[in-house]
Amino acid sequence: MLWLLLVALDLLSQGQSAFQAGDFVRAESLFRQHLQTHPQSAEAMSNLAAIHSRRGEFPQAVSLYQKALKANAKLTQIHFNLGVAQLRATQYMDAIASLRAFLKSYPNDPRARELLGICLVETGAFKEAIGQLESIRKSASQPSTAFSLAYAYTRAGDADQARVLLASLEAHPAQARLVEGLIEFRRERYGEAKLLFEQALQSEPNSAPAHAALGRLFLFQNQDALAIPHLEKAVRFAPHDSESCYQLGVLYDRNNRQNEAKQLFERSLQLRPSNPGPLYALAKIDLRENRPAEAARRLEQAVRYAPEADAIHLLLGRAYQASGQAAQAKAAFAEVRRLQQSRLQKQQQDLDSQLVLDPP
Repeated sequence: MLWLLLVALDLLSQGQSAFQAGDFVRAESLFRQHLQTHPQSAEAMSNLAAIHSRRGEFPQAVSLYQKALKANAKLTQIHFNLGVAQLRATQYMDAIASLRAFLKSYPNDPRARELLGICLVETGAFKEAIGQLESIRKSASQPSTAFSLAYAYTRAGDADQARVLLASLEAHPAQARLVEGLIEFRRERYGEAKLLFEQALQSEPNSAPAHAALGRLFLFQNQDALAIPHLEKAVRFAPHDSESCYQLGVLYDRNNRQNEAKQLFERSLQLRPSNPGPLYALAKIDLRENRPAEAARRLEQAVRYAPEADAIHLLLGRAYQASGQAAQAKAAFAEVRRLQQSRLQKQQQDLDSQLVLDPP
């Protein structure tokens, strides 16, 4: 028995040496031999997962890392590797959970915190993402942190803060052009934004964020024929991007591809259940197909996520009307009027505050 144990340990050690030397074929063979005698070896499964990750086979890596943690939950370092593989597979929600688990044991690890911030950005949790990235901003030495933070600020609507960070990104032209393009888009300089997004794609043709950004720009300008191919690529390169799934669904829906649109809206909701956009879009389809009660149910949920969106309240009122709920419809329309009046008052206050009066 002792001899078998020594042989197994030697196989594991040899496999690790082969892995470090870059001989992944031999390393994989040695790890699999080790698993024949020790099928619950978390170390061997984790090492095999690392090989799959190096090859870009992220779903296989994720599965093996999960099996390794099941075999030995005390190996908390595996949570980090699992989170990285899930991130690379664009499984952002799962990656968030894995990275949080790792940070419970290693709260000061800057790389894990940066990756957590990146995942939070991709799921739309911008405020928390910025908090995570700002917490390591001063201590981080990698330029990727500056890009991640600039990208988070831009997605959150703070273009000025993002621009402050751009000076450190020039060594990464694709990332820098993407962030600059997002800033120009928010400033409604669409020609400049388009050029910058195209430059980002020239440097990195398979960039899902750049394809998504260009697709959204064309969507905003009602250039559907140009928008669709870019958003299709964004979804293909990052299939777990909830927002790209939703926006591609919008394009399909208004181009008479309703079945594909519904699938994308449902997929977007699975990836980010709190996203009111696909709920609103599915409710519009329900009303077109004479399912007002189902539309109302979706819109009631959407209102909880976006209580200030008068378009959702308006459609909810129409759904209530169509389903014979007169009192609820009246209340929904009253809320639309209240929101619109509140917005007009705020606009007037903003205008008044900008007036410069001559002294008497």
